[in-house]
Amino acid sequence: MTRKLSDFPLYPLLLAAYFPLYLMSADLGMTNLGDVVRPLAVCVVLALTATWALGRVLRDVHRAALWVALAFIVIFDFRLLQQMIDGALSFWIKELPGIYALAAMVVVALLIGWRARPGANVTRIANVIVAVMVAFPAISLAQRALVVNTAVAGGQQGAGQTDAAFDAVKDGGERPDIKHIVLDGYSRGDVLARYYGFDNSAFLDGLKGMGFAVADRATSPFSQTLQSMTSIFTASDLDGVGGDRTGAELRDALRDRLKHNPVMGTLDRLGYQTAALDIRYDPVRMDQLDRLLDRHPLSNFEVTGLRQTVFYPIALKLGLREASVPPETFTKPYERELTGPYFLYMHMLTPHPPFDITRNGEVLPPEGGFWSMNDGSHYTKHQPEREESYRRGYVEKLVYTNDGILSLVRRVIGEAKRPTIVIVHGDHGGGKHFDHDSAEQSCMGERFAPLLAVYSSDGRLQQALPPDINLTNLYRVVFNTYFGTDMPMLPDRSVFIGWKRPEQRRVITPEEIARSCGGS
Repeated sequence: MTRKLSDFPLYPLLLAAYFPLYLMSADLGMTNLGDVVRPLAVCVVLALTATWALGRVLRDVHRAALWVALAFIVIFDFRLLQQMIDGALSFWIKELPGIYALAAMVVVALLIGWRARPGANVTRIANVIVAVMVAFPAISLAQRALVVNTAVAGGQQGAGQTDAAFDAVKDGGERPDIKHIVLDGYSRGDVLARYYGFDNSAFLDGLKGMGFAVADRATSPFSQTLQSMTSIFTASDLDGVGGDRTGAELRDALRDRLKHNPVMGTLDRLGYQTAALDIRYDPVRMDQLDRLLDRHPLSNFEVTGLRQTVFYPIALKLGLREASVPPETFTKPYERELTGPYFLYMHMLTPHPPFDITRNGEVLPPEGGFWSMNDGSHYTKHQPEREESYRRGYVEKLVYTNDGILSLVRRVIGEAKRPTIVIVHGDHGGGKHFDHDSAEQSCMGERFAPLLAVYSSDGRLQQALPPDINLTNLYRVVFNTYFGTDMPMLPDRSVFIGWKRPEQRRVITPEEIARSCGGS
């Protein structure tokens, strides 16, 4: 066994640490930094235990370290390695099936492990090389951690005037229960007909038949979920939020602003019980509310990490899968668990990718591959066959969602014993013709045209809803109608946001939104 600490093979532990650290550093500010701690500790402990145990068996800690390192590379870097193999073989085949890619990786790893006899010198070199690798994401995360407090403070920039408007809420009167349902990426009916070849009139007529008003010319304030939902719950255009921050730091500020938004804060002050359904998307995960319903045991970051490993495609092949929006999301009466007046926020990843369920509720391997939660150009890559795959999966998931939503709101309205408001909307439209980093290559009429339908038991909200409302003004209408405020409507404005550079903003004109993008 190794006697000198400098000769001990640290590189399997460092490789194990590299995986979660790299994932978090590439996260672009969509996840809390603290979520890296548990998977980091688990990976390092596993590597340490495996190296120690195998070293006892082989009586050679250097060879044991090589075997553990190879195993971690195959298990945790499967997706990256498969992409490299696909790139190298792209001249001959379009895409190597995952089972063959895995078999090739295992064979190569076994040959190396069987033939190689590394000693102390190899261990020292490997320790240095992998330590340098780990340093890059570790330093990046350390820098982000140092500025996260100032980024959080930046989230409150520009908040004063808007938040003060909510202070004018008048006490007294019966407060309506509010159920706010977001269907991620759900487009307006005219957009579905034009770009997806789908007639959504049956669903819209079903909502109208229950008393909903549908804003058939509604627009989104932003092209991305985080910015749109922050704008909606702050009733603001977000000017000044985040200051001059960029990248992950700007997203940290936006996420903090969304978590401490004036809509939910004011309702809490008025005595509302606030609750949200847990969701596999951290930017809109409202765990700061009174209750987080159906809390997931694994964090979203941990699930994202598992999806990068070899275990995920194997699980899919074995049929071990669950829909991103399971049927109980619609059938479970969450509102019965709450005390009125309540505010319940349900943000569902539908009809947004992954396209993992049919219109009849049959769970499938995700359309477009097993890492297809990506939207827009990240999914379609501007390839006609992938755009058709997007259209097909989107429509299937949308029809499934329509049936579930109609059942859900019918139950909520039918069982309501108090004044009730139900809001159903998309945060933005679909992404079949959307490029995350190029406004010029995006169809604005698709992306900025979301579904919006509202219901109130006394009919006042339906009457107050402008048919061409921008979602920024949604809670201005709600609070003016039910809580005695007199907030003016903000000018309709839609803004394209870059994905890699969220500080990139371009105001989209109404003419661009109205312009046809060449059909489906």
